[in-house]
Amino acid sequence: MEQNQQFFHAHHSPMGALASFTVGEFGEHGGMGLELGAPFAGNVFVGYQDGEGVVNAFPFYKGANDQSERYVQKDDTSSLTERLFDDIQRDYAWASDTFAAPGISFKVLSPFFEVPDPSLAEHKKLKQASCPAVYVELSFNNASDKDWTGFFALQGDELRWNKLLDGDANGMVGVTCRDSIGIATQTPGARAFSHFSVQSALSKMGNNDCFMLGPTAGVMIDVKAGETVTLRLALGFYLGGNVTFNRAMQYYYTQHFTGLTDVLAYGLEHFDSYAAIAEASDKQLRASKLNSHQQFLLAHATRSYYGSTQWLFDGTEPVWVVNEGEYLMMNTLDLTVDMLFFEMQQNPWTVKNTLEQFLKQYSFYDEIFDPAKPEQNYKGGISFTHDMGVSNNWSPKGHSSYEVAGLDRVCFSHMTYEQLTNWVLCCGVYISKTNDQDFAIEQRGTLIDCLQSLLNRDHPDAELRDGIMSFESARTEQGGEITTYDSLDHSLGQARGNIYLAGKSWAAYLAIAKVLQDLGESEQAEIALAAAKRCADKLSNSFDTQLGYIPAVLDGHSTSAIIPAIEAIVYPYEMGLLEAVSEQGPYGEYIKVLKTHLKYILNDEHCLYPDGAWKLSSTADNSWVSKIYLNQYVARKVLNIDLANSVEADAAHQRWQTLGASKHACCDQFSSGKPIGSLYYPRCVTNILWLNE
Repeated sequence: MEQNQQFFHAHHSPMGALASFTVGEFGEHGGMGLELGAPFAGNVFVGYQDGEGVVNAFPFYKGANDQSERYVQKDDTSSLTERLFDDIQRDYAWASDTFAAPGISFKVLSPFFEVPDPSLAEHKKLKQASCPAVYVELSFNNASDKDWTGFFALQGDELRWNKLLDGDANGMVGVTCRDSIGIATQTPGARAFSHFSVQSALSKMGNNDCFMLGPTAGVMIDVKAGETVTLRLALGFYLGGNVTFNRAMQYYYTQHFTGLTDVLAYGLEHFDSYAAIAEASDKQLRASKLNSHQQFLLAHATRSYYGSTQWLFDGTEPVWVVNEGEYLMMNTLDLTVDMLFFEMQQNPWTVKNTLEQFLKQYSFYDEIFDPAKPEQNYKGGISFTHDMGVSNNWSPKGHSSYEVAGLDRVCFSHMTYEQLTNWVLCCGVYISKTNDQDFAIEQRGTLIDCLQSLLNRDHPDAELRDGIMSFESARTEQGGEITTYDSLDHSLGQARGNIYLAGKSWAAYLAIAKVLQDLGESEQAEIALAAAKRCADKLSNSFDTQLGYIPAVLDGHSTSAIIPAIEAIVYPYEMGLLEAVSEQGPYGEYIKVLKTHLKYILNDEHCLYPDGAWKLSSTADNSWVSKIYLNQYVARKVLNIDLANSVEADAAHQRWQTLGASKHACCDQFSSGKPIGSLYYPRCVTNILWLNE
């Protein structure tokens, strides 16, 4: 990794705990945070005091100066010199993140693996998967002729610490804060401390090694001259009792762990097995055909996904939640449809779980209206809310935390049509990939309702349908609906007449047809296929020969060019409907037009930045990298467009994360390489699809 891209924040998170040890950016706050939408506002101190009394540390705390050396006066009569390590090297792999400097290696392990289906898995597998901890391995190589003292510590203004009590610690040494976060080790010779600072603890101010007024705490260990010492740490998280509101739920890990000390003891006992899991993931990514930039982007996205996950228990059933990064909205459906591919690879039961939650709690039947004649309502049909709540507060049944009535195609408008397609597409991909026939049979009636709802939103009069959305949900109160591109201009932001959303309509019709045909509902399947053909024909016939592409909005005025016109092809492709995405298939003309469309706009006159990075819309300097990754996959794997194979683009997108968004872990929304929203975000795992190329 290039030197100027070494320092950036990354999540290091357990699966399903909505917790993160965020570290890596130079001179910025970080640490162990619970249920946050940003890095914890604390400091991370890792390093050693050498034989000359100099405190050498990595620059992972606020106020660190570039390659600094400074003299620090302490609260007592002692003084110490502090120095930041120079020549720091970082190895950022899929499940490990290693910082190396002279005399020290600091490795953070965040192992991930299949989250087993709670209805099928044995107790020990569920306990292993739910353990809310990450792991640190610190190696000190003292080649000098004087003794050192190594340390790992966290600091925060609001943190106050207790030592693990000998009677309860299971041989561990460590510190905890409010029984919710803790650091522990079983390495012989390690000792716990809390104090004002690492420096005040090292200078032995007084005789109390656990001074509870101090906001800094951690573990120290002596490293004799000429010795190498490895310190293994578990960083544990724990929140007991109900953690959600309106619908009370606990973290699933509380079914397997009695408290923080139990988590720390289990994590240390199984350190080797978690380390082996992390190493296997690292090897898998390195052995892939992805270039180094793509490997980085996949590793970065994976960490951020898990940092947003919550595995909950409602007293009877498990509940899977992915929070929307900095916004902390719960199970945002237009993210669910993009994270679908990652979850289908890792743990498909979570997709089914989310679909069932939406159907039981966050579905509704509405009316619709023609924007040209808003005074009359017509029967709409079933759809789904944008999300399920925010910041652990479940929304009322049938409502989201986001959508507001009375707005016309701007942020916070309703997303009724898109969420309808999203639920259908998730359902179709899940059933196709798992062959879960019981679930398919259960959803027979719902899918028929979804089909009718899509048709009605095209036009209530069957004779006037052209395949795409023309009617708005009455939930907007005579406003207008938007898409997941909520803060973008009309080219992608508005729903009605949008070719991105029309593509998802086409894919949704195909998904419904496939599932219903397999269930023997031939008549309904034929209706869905006819609708898919109308949609494909409408889009094909909308190709503008003068522009050289299909305009983004089919309103007779738009001249915007958008890459996501091709996006929805991914769903039938992943469902195995290869004929549907073939130039020789029943929608061959549509596929040919999409290829022509993308080839024409994939340049710096339309949808590329000068450095090769992708720009989703020609008329808006605002892009979501999760969608870029998804469209790159479609362009390369499904449409076989050589122009989409660009190492320069991959390198540019890496710079967006390591330079532009270095303070915010993985981010999704960028303007000219600068993050403008969707910080600390989970959706970027669309790039898991690259492993299939």
